[in-house]
Amino acid sequence: MSICGETRDEKYLLNLFSIEGVCVEVPTMWLFKNSMKDNLYNAHLLVRYIAIERFYNRDDSWWKVYNEMQRKRVAMIPIIPREKAENEEAFKKLIMSFEKDGFIKDYPILVNKDLRLVDGSHRLALALYFKIEKVPITITKEYFDLDPEYSLDWFKEHGFNDIVAKIVDKYDEILGKGETL
Repeated sequence: MSICGETRDEKYLLNLFSIEGVCVEVPTMWLFKNSMKDNLYNAHLLVRYIAIERFYNRDDSWWKVYNEMQRKRVAMIPIIPREKAENEEAFKKLIMSFEKDGFIKDYPILVNKDLRLVDGSHRLALALYFKIEKVPITITKEYFDLDPEYSLDWFKEHGFNDIVAKIVDKYDEILGKGETL
């Protein structure tokens, strides 16, 4: 069963998600902002966004940052499939797929009980980049209480001090652009 519609009431969404398989479309910018609360809690989205930009500018320099981040994330979170540690080529294919087909709604973004991103950061970054107005989200029992943090603190603690300012700048830039989403 899949129910898709738009709502801004978080309590209503959580009640709706008690029905297995429910999918709800939410504004992309809302999901982005909600997922970034508390010191850019999902700052890894911005690393992906920058990788997308660099992909289109034919600048491979950022892939080193992306790959190192992926390896560190996969090593510390057992639920992330191990093959995601070396994900550059799969991400590039996903970028091309989005360019051709847009956001395929059969693959909703997984969020937790706080409606924060848990799985689907590549797709959310692509939805932002391609200015896709709404994205489908869902909650599963497996991810209900999961709350992986990739805030600015995570990046500092894992040796990415040199890119923190770039992440913050990209966040501010997207928020500036976000009024058109």
